[in-house]
Order: sequence, then structure tokens, then C-alpha cells
Amino acid sequence: MSASVPGQLEVDQTYNDTYRGWPVLPLEQPHPIRASFLDPRPDPELGAIYHDGVDIAVRDDRPEAGAPPDRTHRVFAIEGGQVTAATAGGVRGLVDVGHFRYEHVDARVQVGDSVDPGDPIGWTCFDTWHVHLGEFLHQPDGTKLLVNPLRPGGKLHPYVDTAPPEIAEIRYYTPATPTWGRRTGNVAVLPQAGTRLNKTSLSGTVDVRVRAYDPQSFIGWFADLPWMASPHRPFRLSVAVVELATGRVVLNHDVFRSERMIDLVAGQHYAPGTEQNLPANACMQMHNTVRCDGIYWFRLFPKPYWNTTSLANGKYRIRILAWDAAGNEAEAETVVTIDN
Repeated sequence: MSASVPGQLEVDQTYNDTYRGWPVLPLEQPHPIRASFLDPRPDPELGAIYHDGVDIAVRDDRPEAGAPPDRTHRVFAIEGGQVTAATAGGVRGLVDVGHFRYEHVDARVQVGDSVDPGDPIGWTCFDTWHVHLGEFLHQPDGTKLLVNPLRPGGKLHPYVDTAPPEIAEIRYYTPATPTWGRRTGNVAVLPQAGTRLNKTSLSGTVDVRVRAYDPQSFIGWFADLPWMASPHRPFRLSVAVVELATGRVVLNHDVFRSERMIDLVAGQHYAPGTEQNLPANACMQMHNTVRCDGIYWFRLFPKPYWNTTSLANGKYRIRILAWDAAGNEAEAETVVTIDN
């Protein structure tokens, strides 16, 4: 299955039941999410890959009553079904039930067990500060397609976010493909690269980059530890180009959607200047001296970039729209001049 837009899910997910909720207590209330689907993550061979789920935060400094040693919060299934994968009890591992994977958990179920939605299946592990929730769609060929658990229509409910994304900056560069590096610890960063161009005289092939992020209106217990409240990446981004002299729309398309695993390498989706946010445990240790938040730069025209020679010389309005998973929208625009 190929998507017409990177990250677009073109088929509906079907579930084993109609249950909606969260995998940690309270099950019927929202929880803060610190890391979103498709965030950049380090990889020893590719430099960076995409985060394949969402990280639902738990307070490791306030374990639940009855938590075993080095465990903090019970994890509950948000979909019923058979356990198809589970690591041995007593280790930091994973559980697969139905269409979902729960990672960084101490499993308390075994392969073959039957689980109802809302059943406890494991414990979160101390100093992880979250349970990683992944979701996959079973394809006709037997493979699994990774999808965003936070997309509209998913099982995580209720999800509260009334704050729209923010489009902070638009820049223009000569194309460049630097190698992913690392900042504090094993945290991915794509170094700045390329020659910055003046928007009043663009010519040839141009890499248009936008810095955007999605602040969260609901931060839950992060209010007590505010350095943990990390903005998400936008859920969807689009760009339109309008010829000022005629009002003609010469281009209008989605750059990406975050409904499924994206089909671009990380260094073509993310633009130079991008930095992964610090893991929660590192943020707790270093927030006084190191910035915890990530920085998200996106290429509006991934490789082969924007060929300005395909347009007549003159002024054009570039309009950018960004959405979050809750449907809030932000818009920004600027005027550029093509002078080939």
C-alpha cells in the first residue's frame, strides 16, 4: 500500500472492540504525552529513524500503591485480544495485544493469554517515566503497517488539546544533506547545512524549510515538573504557492501527514537544524543546564526540492498550514521573488 502523501493512511483501521481509554490510571482521563509519533530517534546505521509510537508519561517519583520494586504504574490493555508477544516477567520488555504494542514494561501476561480491554498486562519500569504505545495495521500480505495511536478515530480517548500548532520561522537554503549527529547523550541532531538564501531573489533549486511545533494545552502532572512539558511535532503540514500578479495557485499540496509510518528517510523529511527532545530520564537529570525540548525543522519540498525554474520570474506568496492531532490549525505566509 502506497500513500499519495507521505504519512497518509488510506485505509481504515478496524479494532476488536469499541473500548476507548488510556493504558494507565485513570483509564478514562487524558494523560500527558511527551514524545509523539515520527519524532526523530538515533540509529547507529541510518543516523536517525522515526519514533514508531507515542510515549504516555507516568510519574516515576510517585509509584502506585502495591508497585513491585523498581516498578511504578500498572499498564492496562486498550484493546482486547490474544497476547501475541510478551517478554519474560521481571525484565523491561514489551507486550503485544490486538493491534497494540506496549513497550518498556514488565509483562504480567504470557503469549496465548486472552485479554479483555481494561485488563492489567504489566508494570512500567522505574526511571523510564512512560509507557511506549505503538499501533499497527494488519495488511493483506501479512505485514504490519505502523500507524499513529493518536490520530483521529484511534482508541486513545479522551485526548485534550486546544492549543494550535505554531509556525515559527520560514527559511530558504541551497540543498544540503548533512549526516545526523548527536547532542547530549545519544540524542539525534541534524546539523545546520546549506547556504541561506534571500527570499527576494530565489533562483534554481531551493530548499524551503519551516520550523514548526505543537504546544499542548493539557500537560497534566507536568505542571509540577514543567521542564517535562515538551511540545509535539505538527500532525500535518501543507504548502501552497500563489502567483501574486495573477492570483493563480501554482502549487497546493500536503507536505506530510502523521497517520502512518512515513515513506521518506529522516534526513529528507526533517531539515537541518532539527534536534530530538531529551529522553525523560535525561531531562529530569539535566534540565537545569540543558534544553529538554526538541527543535523541528521540516522541508516543504523534500528532495528533489523546489525547482524555481519551472515558474515565471516574479513575486509569489507561500502559504503554510499546520494542524495538530486534535484538528487545531495554524497558518503563516510570506512573499518571495523568483529571479532566474
